Amino acid sequence: MTATLVALLALTLLTACSTTTPPPDKPATPQANPPAAIPRHPIPTKIANNPGIRDRVTQTKCAAIPGGWSAAGTATNPGDHPVTYKIIVHFTTTHATTLDYAQTRVTVPPGKTATWTAEKHFTPQPHMLCPMPGISIVS
Repeated sequence: MTATLVALLALTLLTACSTTTPPPDKPATPQANPPAAIPRHPIPTKIANNPGIRDRVTQTKCAAIPGGWSAAGTATNPGDHPVTYKIIVHFTTTHATTLDYAQTRVTVPPGKTATWTAEKHFTPQPHMLCPMPGISIVS
């Protein structure tokens, strides 16, 4: 019985004195895409945007062009007078980092639809997105 008591006491002391070591941090995994480049041009922070007219401007293309990226689409004018839309497109990585931007203006006759294109020459990532943070009427 003394031997059993000594064994239990030793086991209790070992358990009480031991510490739990947390697992080492998970090693960093390599990135699928190279790091995003810093934009060559400052990205505007004040962008005119009219949510009430967004349904009039549609983006149909977001694709690479030689030396950059491009977005394109259509704009409609349901009114009785010509309208000029200003469209701002950000070119972002799939992780929402804006690498550059472009803006374009398109004038649409009353009751008509016109095409627009906004493009920029920069070093893009293999996969890009083309959100349009600013759509406004300038005339």
